[in-house]
Amino acid sequence: MMRNTELFYRNVLMNGIKDMVYIMEYQNGRFLYSFINQAVKDLAGFDDSIIDKPLDEVVPNEKASFLAEKYKKVVDTQEIVVYEDDYPSISGEIRYGENKLSPIFNEANVCTHVVAVVKDITEQKKAEQIAKKSKEMLIEGKERYQSLFDYNLDAVITLDFNGLLITGNHALETMSGYSIRELTGRSYLRLIKPGHIKKAKLYYDKALNGVPEEFRLSVKHKDRKQVEIIAKFSPIVVSDEIVGVYVICKDITEQIRFREKFTESENIFEIITEHSRDLITMLNSEGEYIYASPSYKEVLGYYSDEFLGKKFYHNIYPDDVEHLKKTFYLSKEKGEPWKEQFRQKHESDDYIWSELHGSPVYDEDGQFKQMVVVSRDISTLKNYESKLENFAYHDELTGILNRRYFIEHLEKTLKSNKGLGNRFAIIMIDLDKLKPINDTFGHDVGDAFLQEFTTRVNRVIRESDTFARLGGDEFAIFIPQIDSIQSVTNVAKRITSVLDTPWMIADESISIRASIGIAISNLKTESAHRLMKAADEALYEVKNAGGNNYKLNYI
Repeated sequence: MMRNTELFYRNVLMNGIKDMVYIMEYQNGRFLYSFINQAVKDLAGFDDSIIDKPLDEVVPNEKASFLAEKYKKVVDTQEIVVYEDDYPSISGEIRYGENKLSPIFNEANVCTHVVAVVKDITEQKKAEQIAKKSKEMLIEGKERYQSLFDYNLDAVITLDFNGLLITGNHALETMSGYSIRELTGRSYLRLIKPGHIKKAKLYYDKALNGVPEEFRLSVKHKDRKQVEIIAKFSPIVVSDEIVGVYVICKDITEQIRFREKFTESENIFEIITEHSRDLITMLNSEGEYIYASPSYKEVLGYYSDEFLGKKFYHNIYPDDVEHLKKTFYLSKEKGEPWKEQFRQKHESDDYIWSELHGSPVYDEDGQFKQMVVVSRDISTLKNYESKLENFAYHDELTGILNRRYFIEHLEKTLKSNKGLGNRFAIIMIDLDKLKPINDTFGHDVGDAFLQEFTTRVNRVIRESDTFARLGGDEFAIFIPQIDSIQSVTNVAKRITSVLDTPWMIADESISIRASIGIAISNLKTESAHRLMKAADEALYEVKNAGGNNYKLNYI
């Protein structure tokens, strides 16, 4: 009867509990695996071969030390210990668990075993991480909006559903002469010149109906002077409902005064183009230059008259020509403005990124007259975008590619290889015992070692190979279209040889080894996950065997 009861409880522990259960025996200062349930086998990938084995023979030393410290605390205090930790699942995914350690006592009230029940809290952790990231993005978004609002040189006004002012920025105070306190809660119409109130109401109502409009208005300054503005009324939409109106007011008083000094439109155009760094261009119906502003010399290095009579695309980067020609003629045909980014040739033979805004002009009979094109140099913006893209796909410390790029590149390559029969290899590298170096010499030395390691590895692989840092001390190399298994193992040997002799880092002699796992694809492999997993499994076999070696896995 006693035997049956014992089997019953053992079966409950083995199959009835969905959480992972470990029972560790405390013997001569060491912890040995005494029991694991089915959940441990399914989730962590262990099997009964670890039973009676010491902790430090089953898991890596760093992890074993951490767990032994927790188990010893249970033995010493004879109390339950609860903590959170992460662990690699059988699929290689990092998961999170809440560990509850409980002591088991013998008849002499001595703690002989520790029961560890690990509850999977991965989804909770992911939700917390997502919530934290969302909160950070929300705060950043609010700060960006507030910065745009506060430091905008144009007046920015928020109106409620009744046209009463809710908020305004400093530029509004400058434009109107009133403080925000004086304007808050008052109708925006008090600022509008009487003759323009009807028009302002019309466009405010349009904005409330979801139609943004931009138009010219005259407003009254507190000092009774008249201010000319371009006002843009846009709806404020919250949860798919319009709750108010944004008004952005650009003060054009000085521009109007400037224009009033000239009566001939040709003179106005000349004054603007003479003082603008933008490239102002006029094209005829054939797309030929009939005017180019003096700024061409400053921006492109050519005198403006060198362009007259030539096609507008004569100095455009070849890959951009057809698209620009198409949009030019489409704008001319439909009478719609157009906007494009393109590359145009500088006098130095370099190409610079530019952005153009083109507007077709028609005569009173509706016949096409000319195309006015204003373009500007956006090279700085493009360089910034390039840096952002580089940051997204590169490891900040070492400068090599990161996990995100590696996975995307691997998946893309496998997809494009479908049906071609090429074979690939992945080499996973884990630097053995990097943590003691950080603990002994400091993280600066550890970081310098990682940087030097990546530099040396780059010297022993091909340009066509993809080398990336996956995180921490883990690296991976993707080798496309392998010629032979030996060519792959030669790469692994070259990497281990890189580490054969100690390195001098910051006047410190550093000696370290690496565990290497290699996955070789078959001719039909299409799963990046399977390839990564196979390499990872080979790597951990090497680590469990003491490291400083490599192993191959075929899939």
